[in-house]
Amino acid sequence: MRRLGRKREGREIALEASMLEGGPEVASSPGMQVLTDATRGPGTPFPPTLIFVIGLVFAWPMHEAFPFHVGTTTALTSWLTGIGAVILTAGTVVFWWGMATFARAQTGIMLQSPASQLVIMGPYRWSRNPMYVGFVAMYLGFALLINSVWPLLLLPGVIIALEILVITREERYLRAIFGSEYEEYCRQVGRWV
Repeated sequence: MRRLGRKREGREIALEASMLEGGPEVASSPGMQVLTDATRGPGTPFPPTLIFVIGLVFAWPMHEAFPFHVGTTTALTSWLTGIGAVILTAGTVVFWWGMATFARAQTGIMLQSPASQLVIMGPYRWSRNPMYVGFVAMYLGFALLINSVWPLLLLPGVIIALEILVITREERYLRAIFGSEYEEYCRQVGRWV
């Protein structure tokens, strides 16, 4: 059987009751460890995909009220539709490839589930967050399919919200659970690509 990642072996974090009062997100200053245990994941109060949905939900009424198209000619619109479909499909493939890699490694996919392994195979060889890269591509492809600039203008805000609300929390958790293994992985593989 092919090895998909490095198993966490017997690493648990000693906790005091007072440390848990603020929840797992207490670690906020540099150098602090995530206050968590081996039975919980990094957790977020909502699914990360919701950030992308919110971006599109805000973009849609803006486009309806003030149409702002990427392409205005029929020929350009046809090209954009094709390019959007390809980018949307590629993003979908990358997202599901990341999900399948986590499933094969039998580690927590949902953010409330604990990580049992540091997954470094499949798309995780090139990106620490291929599922989010896939979602960014899907979002971009969808914006081109509907021929609207508004989702594209909101995309930087979507990415910043994802970084602040989700990715930094995940990274703190993984550093606490996997320590130097995760640090080495971070040196070798970029957050996005």
